[in-house]
Amino acid sequence: MVESKLQDGVSAALWTVRFFLYTVILAFSATIVGLDGRKADNIWNDSLFYDGKFVDFCAYSASSVEEGGDHGACRYVMALASISLILVFFLWLFTFVDALYPVLTMFWFIELGINVFQTMWWLVGAIVVSAKRPDSSVLDALGITKDINAIEGLSWINFAFSLFLCGISIADGLLVGQRGTGSGKQNSGNNNSNTA
Repeated sequence: MVESKLQDGVSAALWTVRFFLYTVILAFSATIVGLDGRKADNIWNDSLFYDGKFVDFCAYSASSVEEGGDHGACRYVMALASISLILVFFLWLFTFVDALYPVLTMFWFIELGINVFQTMWWLVGAIVVSAKRPDSSVLDALGITKDINAIEGLSWINFAFSLFLCGISIADGLLVGQRGTGSGKQNSGNNNSNTA
């Protein structure tokens, strides 16, 4: 009886942490897409009006505003966050919807594979974003220091949370997945009364 209650508690805790982390990664990925893609933020602006002329500008790797920076890096940042947004949305959906959650628990190894990919994806992305940081003169000239810092910080946080979710997937598979299809959202003790 105590073991059953403990396992239900573990299941509920794993569900709560998983749901929270997927929600945060979704929010942070959407924020990165918004910061990188919004022209008004001037991180990636193909018609930036600066010093009396229009500049096709991407902040990454830019040593001056006139130079224009690395447009491939801006596209990469957009792809980094967008692909993560799509993958994590499906994992979030399977966590959130009662009917789908037992499937996620049963096929925990698929979730683990996606989270391992996400961890590597965000690690490489965070390294690229940090390495291609614009020159401080560009940051000061356009006032985009907070935006660039936000993208870097959110990328590293998404990496850390994806890594933590790998552990959650393993724990869910080893501790909860063997019990069958019980949802961790609620204590759904199977009250099967066998009548002869």
